[in-house]
Formats: sequence, structure tokens, C-alpha cells
Amino acid sequence: MVAALGATSADRRLDMMDPGVTVDGLVLDLDADRRVVSDFLCRLVDRGFSGPRILLSSGFRPEASATFRASSHTHFALGRPWRSGELRSLLEQVLGVSHLAESTGCP
Repeated sequence: MVAALGATSADRRLDMMDPGVTVDGLVLDLDADRRVVSDFLCRLVDRGFSGPRILLSSGFRPEASATFRASSHTHFALGRPWRSGELRSLLEQVLGVSHLAESTGCP
């Protein structure tokens, strides 16, 4: 996972990664950096990033975000406010419980 504070920071971190290193998934808060998010998402496509993109936004209504989740295997959306534990549950579902614990240092 790429831990970053917004799209600009995530873009820089992806640029600094070694060529052979792959990213398992990316959580992107669309509210954090609105003016650069669309460009960042385009650059992900240009890079051939196929991992899960988990999008967070206050613009998604919680009931509508469930339909976004069902529409694609690699894109997931959570509307704000989301239910307690929903983001963690989604990450565990997408990446697998043992892998998430391993990558974040959680027990």
C-alpha cells in the first residue's frame, strides 16, 4: 500500500519506487486534493496500475457507493460518512486479511 497525504504526495512516492516494486493497492481520498486527483488517476492509467483503487469521498452517498463497489473488480468506493470498520473490512476483502496485517504491521 502507498501511504500518502493526497494525490500529489502519492504521485511522488510512486515515482520514487524501484522499477520492480509493485503496489498492491491504493486508497485515495478524493476530498483531500481535489484539483489534482483527476490528473493523478489519469497517470495511474498511464503507468498501467491495475491494483485496486479504493476511492473515498464525501460526494459518494453511502448507498450509491455500494453499487460502485459491485461494478468493478479493481475499483471500490466508500462514501462519507462510512460505517465504523467499513474501510478496514474493505481493505481486508480486497487484499486479504493476512496480507493487510503483514503490510501494516497489525497483529
